Amino acid sequence: MVALIGALVFVIFFLIFTLVSAFVYPSLPPAEMTLSWFGITEATDIQYGVWIVGLINGVVYGFTIWLAFSLVNLAVKRQKKEKEKEAKFANCPKCKNIIVARKTWTMMGRPDKMGQRLQMEIGLFDCPHCNITFRRILSKKKV
Repeated sequence: MVALIGALVFVIFFLIFTLVSAFVYPSLPPAEMTLSWFGITEATDIQYGVWIVGLINGVVYGFTIWLAFSLVNLAVKRQKKEKEKEAKFANCPKCKNIIVARKTWTMMGRPDKMGQRLQMEIGLFDCPHCNITFRRILSKKKV
């Protein structure tokens, strides 16, 4: 889904910058410099020159904005993963010390009378002080 949105971002900005640099502002920077590398000095004087300038600018700016969108999206995904990886804690039932979960998992419960299911996150804990292993439900939400 994100790849489709990224493609849509590229296409929208490609069209915007192609039309703007072809009709409104034909001397937008990257195209003029790119064409001078190939020895074309006055691109707007040749036939279809404004479209060549527009296409070059559309590709350059569309790719740049798509790349920025992808990097921001990647950073947001990474933050979500880090939030999910946060350590889960519980108190030991015997000694009441705070312990970090060794393992966590999610489990779906049976549907209730309304047909909604309960999704639970369960943690497995090992207390180093009193040497017991226990489970705790860390979170519940209706799905």
